[in-house]
Amino acid sequence: MGEKKNKAKAEINEIKKTVESKTQKSVVVPEYLTASSRFKFRCYPGIGCFTKCCSGIRIILSPYDIFRLKSRLGKSCLEFLNDYTIPMTIEGSSLQTVGLKMKDDELRSCPFVTPEGCTVYTDRPLTCRYYPIGMGMMKKDTGKTGEDFFIKVKEDHCLGHNEETVWTIKEWRQDQESDLYDEMNNDWMAIVLKAKTLGRVEFSQRSLELFYIVSTNLDLFRDMAFSPRFIEAYQLAPETLQKLAEDELELLKFSLKWLRFVTFDEGDFKVDQEARKKAKEKLISQAEEERKRQREEAIDAMDGQA
Repeated sequence: MGEKKNKAKAEINEIKKTVESKTQKSVVVPEYLTASSRFKFRCYPGIGCFTKCCSGIRIILSPYDIFRLKSRLGKSCLEFLNDYTIPMTIEGSSLQTVGLKMKDDELRSCPFVTPEGCTVYTDRPLTCRYYPIGMGMMKKDTGKTGEDFFIKVKEDHCLGHNEETVWTIKEWRQDQESDLYDEMNNDWMAIVLKAKTLGRVEFSQRSLELFYIVSTNLDLFRDMAFSPRFIEAYQLAPETLQKLAEDELELLKFSLKWLRFVTFDEGDFKVDQEARKKAKEKLISQAEEERKRQREEAIDAMDGQA
């Protein structure tokens, strides 16, 4: 028993050292936290630093972030991606996805922030919900549940740490609905965590393309999921198809479970291998056609301005 405790303590110390090494040159001051750790913080309109944390930042958008924001704005996935995102690589991995595109102003401000606050507050990204807590994306992967930890972020401009309101990490996550976002992104995060834990995994180009497509464009995945090839490949029952057709959130969750399965072979999908190969090739082909169309539209737009 003592040996197990010592091993667990050693693993925690290892994580702490990794966190410190990654943040020692940062403008933030790290603290190793667990779900029961307490901290003081409060943010509200009228505090001297209000919205200062909404500029000059790098925000990777999770699939559920994209789902909530594009639904809030009444846009298709492609419209949202074109208007509000830029390509980004997830730190510590070769996985590519998108991040929030900041305004082209001096502060590189968030496109959704105003002096009065966030205009999409109830649908704000997960990174914003966690602040001033780090997301804990370096969760130690043991093949089971791993070791959760969090990081407190103290930036010089932030006055919220001087307030007297006390939270545990668990209470903060519940209050900010971070736990809901984590639940919805669970399979996607499992892929990211495994890729980061294993270091620079050599993913095939096809795997990288699938990760990007499924992470960012639910509309493209929908087209593939309801194709005869996909239905045959994954032996989808009529009741499953009906549920996916009627509930877009169920479709998102299904897409991320599928992505985890095709990336690391984790999950309980029944598969016809040949049909599976054709379905994946079709999705990649559709994405390439979409990118080609976008390039042609951009060229036409520039020609029109000339």
